[in-house]
Amino acid sequence: MAGLGSWLQGVAGSDYLLWTALAAAAVVVTILRCGGKKDQAVQEILLRDLAKLWAKKGGQTIHIAELSPLWRQRPAVPGEQEPVDLNHPRAIAFMENIRQWPWFEKFPLQRAVCGQLLKLLDREGQCSSVVNISGDVEGNWDENTYQLLAKTTLLDHSLNVAELVVRLLSENKAWHVIPDTLVGALAHDLGKLQSMRGYLYSLGEHPLAAGRPLAGIAEFNALPKKDEILRAIKLHHKMARGLLGKTLKKADQLARQQELEETVLQNGAAPRVSDTPVMDAAPRKTKQTTAAARRAQADIYPDNGGGEPGKSASVPPKLMDISAWFDGPRFLAGLQPYINKMYGHRFLAFSMPNGYVYFQVKVLEGVARKEAERNGCMEIATMAQGDETMRRVLLSIVHHLRTEHEVIARGLIKDNFFGGYFTVTRRLGSSLRGYYTPFHAEPFGSLAEMERGKPAGLRDIVRVCPYLHTSKSQDGR
Repeated sequence: MAGLGSWLQGVAGSDYLLWTALAAAAVVVTILRCGGKKDQAVQEILLRDLAKLWAKKGGQTIHIAELSPLWRQRPAVPGEQEPVDLNHPRAIAFMENIRQWPWFEKFPLQRAVCGQLLKLLDREGQCSSVVNISGDVEGNWDENTYQLLAKTTLLDHSLNVAELVVRLLSENKAWHVIPDTLVGALAHDLGKLQSMRGYLYSLGEHPLAAGRPLAGIAEFNALPKKDEILRAIKLHHKMARGLLGKTLKKADQLARQQELEETVLQNGAAPRVSDTPVMDAAPRKTKQTTAAARRAQADIYPDNGGGEPGKSASVPPKLMDISAWFDGPRFLAGLQPYINKMYGHRFLAFSMPNGYVYFQVKVLEGVARKEAERNGCMEIATMAQGDETMRRVLLSIVHHLRTEHEVIARGLIKDNFFGGYFTVTRRLGSSLRGYYTPFHAEPFGSLAEMERGKPAGLRDIVRVCPYLHTSKSQDGR
């Protein structure tokens, strides 16, 4: 016993605590092993498989990126939980979606801005979704297209665009872009509100006028990408840039096509292209709108003395497929009403005794829009005046008429251009310079009848020759 006492007395020293800890650890391990027999073994699961635990209707799965905002912390935004009082059922339903969509968990400012925009549209958005101001892109649409789309309110059109934005970006798994793009979608046409009629709207600049109500929303001014949103709104009828801008433009075009189709179905008849040429209607102009229209025309077709309006002769546009909507004979029939017709002191097309007919490019563009609309191609029908793609459309049309129907006067313009500059010499008054597409007269009927029907203002033209090659005179003598 004396030996055992001596041993215990030694352990009682510095090693006692160590042995006590080891004994306690052994007890814990034993308990865990025994208890673990009653629990399920821990399993590993991939995020891809985890996402399948949340199923949508139709068997689709929710991507993990859509759920990630639910467990991420974010600072509260003052006033974001304030109720948004709305009256229109679609506006109420869309606001409820915005509250529930997980994309907005990290973007409370965008949610608040969308709420303010919905309040504005709910209050003032029962106006028409189209404008008919001289100089505005929509003011140049075919009259039938304008009348059909005028039946859609601004509120409904804005929500149509917003819903398409969600669809397009979701298909591309770009959910992080949705909040900012939705702000652009709800705001892109605010320049059409009645309260905006006294600003840039009167000059045919509804995309620019949209920035005014946005500037009055404090949350919008705090958005990190407010400049990108404003640029997308400004260019949604022109050359859009970036994913946000391009998505907004595409959604706007798809919405217009959808609205046109729905209106046609409700009316129970197919859209009819007006028999009256687009340019026949008397323009409602003031000095300001006339100046704005001229500036827009200069931007599209500047007088640079080169190949095509607005572009260097060394950079011709590329051909595109227009077979889905273009028909050569129908297009030529659409051009015919403009020949030898005066619009006040102006003219858009004229014949010459030597067998050529000269058309201004705006005539080809106007007929192209009508034919595209007739065949349901609203991407072409509603294209902005300055859209680069229109040059490709015009070149493709002229190329088709040149190669398939042989109606383009090939000796007067180059094959890779849709027109050229010509000097028009008159008996009285100064010579005129313009950009024309020259056709052979045969497809349009009797040249003799065209010449007999010429008004006095056009009979005064005695010579037409290419501007850069005055030796190749095309006179009527």
